[in-house]
Amino acid sequence: MVESANAANVENVGFGVRGLELETVTSADGTRIAFERSGDGPPVVILGGGLNEKAMFARLAEALSDQFTVFNYDRRGRGGSGDAQPAGWSIEREVEDLAAVVEATGGRASVFANCTGGMIGIRAAADGVPMGKLAVYEPPYGGPKVPDGYLDELKRLIAEDRRGDAVTLFLKEDVFFSDEVIDELREHPVWPSFEALAPTIVYDAILSDDHERVPADLLPSVPVDTLVISGSDSADWLLETCRSVAEGIPRGRFVSLPSEGHLFNQKLGAPLLAEYFLS
Repeated sequence: MVESANAANVENVGFGVRGLELETVTSADGTRIAFERSGDGPPVVILGGGLNEKAMFARLAEALSDQFTVFNYDRRGRGGSGDAQPAGWSIEREVEDLAAVVEATGGRASVFANCTGGMIGIRAAADGVPMGKLAVYEPPYGGPKVPDGYLDELKRLIAEDRRGDAVTLFLKEDVFFSDEVIDELREHPVWPSFEALAPTIVYDAILSDDHERVPADLLPSVPVDTLVISGSDSADWLLETCRSVAEGIPRGRFVSLPSEGHLFNQKLGAPLLAEYFLS
């Protein structure tokens, strides 16, 4: 089994509710997308990955709010956001969602995107969604092939309301966490939120499956400064993927966070992002 995180990374799972007023925008297909706005300064949008909702990036949003106006949003089907077309999900819909949030910032913003959210952010930048700068953490292009029938099994577990089993399968086969890390996450206060988000992991599973290789044809179309971040303790394939993505983007740059894995360290990452977005 390939692992992309170690046991110590579990402490990096951000989780909290800041009690900010919830705002919404309407995406192109009519889906209401919810976000929290905080701070004052240049706008920054936070875009989560699989099993992420805005509460899980509360620490990062709070840290960045000292220097930025932060728009921390729920992807469709999560938290306060709706899901107008769950059966017709596509990355194009998610790009439209991000575009709607960027429009709410005043029409242009820097974007931080985590994991599969990074795939959405890169696609959005290439499609012309106006961004100041883009930063992505470990977009999982080109990961090890999941077992045959994986997506059908994931859908079956969700249909049977076996959400814990669905989350476990996703973490094991799509995120490549070890049994040890998954057991720790099961004991973490965030696990009930993971189960609540279980229906949306199908979206991220499809997204990963649709991008078995680094999209060399797409990356040259990304017109903005792009910081590609990885953890030094992540799996070798993820490190190589991040380097390849940075090399393929005309204004791309790669940086590795020492002793980190696939769970983004918000405390360590916030000053890195702040310096990058302000430079």
